[in-house]
Amino acid sequence: MLSDFQDKLKVQQLRNLRYLTVFVAVVVTLLGFLFESLYHDGWILFTGLMVSLSMTMNYLLSYYLPFFRNKFNLITDVSIFLLHVWAVYVAYQRDFEFIVMLPVGISIFTFSLIFDRFSKSLVFIFTITTIMLALMLIKRGWEPQYTVAVITLYSGAFISNQIQQRKREFHQELEKQESRYASLVENMNDGLIYADQQWKIIQVSEQFCRISGYSISDLVGSDLRKLTAGNDAIANASQFFRSLDGGGSAQAEFHIVRKGEGVNAVRVNGAPYYDTTGQRVGSMVVYTDITSLKQTQELLKKREEGYRTFIDQSSIGIWRADYLQPIPADLSVDDQVELLLNTGVITECNDFIAHMYGYRNSAELIGRPVRDFYSLENNQDEVKTRELLGQFVRSGYRISNSESKERDRNGNVRYMLNNNIGIVEHGNLIRTWGVQADITERKNTERELQEAYKELDTFFYKASHDLKGPLASMMGVVYLGRMENKDPNVNRYFDMIETSVQRLDATLMDLIRLARTRKGASKLHAIGVTELVRHIMEALSHLPKFSKTKFDIDIPVQLQVHTDKVLLQSVLQNLIHNAINYSNRQSPQISIVATQNADTIEFRVADNGDGIAADVQPRIFDMFYRGHQDSNGSGLGLFIVKNALEKMHGTVRFQSDKGAGTTFIVTLPKRLPEA
Repeated sequence: MLSDFQDKLKVQQLRNLRYLTVFVAVVVTLLGFLFESLYHDGWILFTGLMVSLSMTMNYLLSYYLPFFRNKFNLITDVSIFLLHVWAVYVAYQRDFEFIVMLPVGISIFTFSLIFDRFSKSLVFIFTITTIMLALMLIKRGWEPQYTVAVITLYSGAFISNQIQQRKREFHQELEKQESRYASLVENMNDGLIYADQQWKIIQVSEQFCRISGYSISDLVGSDLRKLTAGNDAIANASQFFRSLDGGGSAQAEFHIVRKGEGVNAVRVNGAPYYDTTGQRVGSMVVYTDITSLKQTQELLKKREEGYRTFIDQSSIGIWRADYLQPIPADLSVDDQVELLLNTGVITECNDFIAHMYGYRNSAELIGRPVRDFYSLENNQDEVKTRELLGQFVRSGYRISNSESKERDRNGNVRYMLNNNIGIVEHGNLIRTWGVQADITERKNTERELQEAYKELDTFFYKASHDLKGPLASMMGVVYLGRMENKDPNVNRYFDMIETSVQRLDATLMDLIRLARTRKGASKLHAIGVTELVRHIMEALSHLPKFSKTKFDIDIPVQLQVHTDKVLLQSVLQNLIHNAINYSNRQSPQISIVATQNADTIEFRVADNGDGIAADVQPRIFDMFYRGHQDSNGSGLGLFIVKNALEKMHGTVRFQSDKGAGTTFIVTLPKRLPEA
């Protein structure tokens, strides 16, 4: 903590009293010899020398003996009292002549101001004056001029009181200011140091001790410059100290050594300070600990470097637009769009987005108005630009995975995937971040695949239809051959041919259904589920096991679904067909149940067959996969079911245990939205 101001004041008062004591001792000695030479009064000289000797001894002993040093003020008060007793004695010896009374009165009044309390001054004046009045009465009796002297002395007492009060108020104000200053210094976050002209520390605050780790005793008397750490810091500090030595103020940043280990980064501000004569006696330096600030700045720098590396090395286009004035979020959409176009400026982007639009680097885009950028993206289509920005505002300043068809600087068509987000602070849009990915190659590949799928579907459909004609002719030939030939062996061959033709015909029908499902939902209808299942049952009635199969059908009469009738029929027909084929051979039984929820319809088709083996289950929806060894199908049925349900936004799952049959569960939306 800084040295107490009161301690300084006491030291100064002690010094002044010592000077006064010596001065008075010399004056008393001179007066003693003067009176001796003028009046030849040996007692005045002797008593004066005794008073002078006592004051001189008090002065000398205060330097060497603690008792006299600690009691110096009290001994001085006694010496002043004895001095004025001697002065009254001198006045008594000279019959209270005016030439003697005048300096005695002045001395009494003057020395009454030396005491630190008015009570001491009043006792001093009252005692000396009373002694003097008593001697006056003894010597000459009462005279009128004595009244003037008494009034003057006691008036001086009251004047002394006023002066003492002003002095006390002055000291109190000094104490208050010193207390405020000390409180400010000790409670500030900065460390304060006073150093002399040789940079020896003479005063230091507790806060600097906390910053440096040293105690006050460690610091006081040491060289302030030696606390500096590091070569670069020494260079900065040397310049700082040279500036202060030159008599000017200075500031700098460097590191100081902490006690034990480590360094602290500090910001320093210094200024010279002067004594009462205007002479520079040292410097005042304020140390601010900026270690945490420097660490934060270093962390921010590393993050900035990482951020810049991420932006520059990203394989997607990244840009930022700032607005010349914040855009209030409570404005109308049209007004906000107008401000977006008129006040937005591209302030940051990476080279990748510049290359996407045919530019050499990001510098060619930075600084361009947002209006030009959006117009570039939308091929100078003002209406489309405003629609895009209006969508951005209405969606809470967000655009997610929005595709756009654009042209680059060279006129080439590019497809972009856009994600934009606006930054809002205090109810105002202040900037927008955008991320763009060039999906031109992906879109071209998708278009090529769609064309290939379309060609493949067309091939499936046409090939299947074209092959059905020859198959029908073959069936006709088989029929004629049976009519003309009655040989049992030949008829057995005809049966084998007919079975193969039927299997081929079933495969062709599956391929035709597959081609239809791959086209997706085309025309949507409100379909009565009960009527649809009845038609499917009639279409499957030719199957060998159909007549002996027990069907348990539970479908609400009024149940309807709004979807593609061809796809739904294909799904249910394949599932019911499979259930008939794979149900129990001795007592086949099939359950068909339909239920509806708030937004969906669920179909359950269950058989009582052997179930699906566990090792087969993961692949039953694969194309051309036949998991049953007795299967004579094409392996397309369940594949068609899955594809058709995807087109109708539905799902299929199954439950099957060995020997406990299989249940297929289909879930569909009650109303498929129009494409």
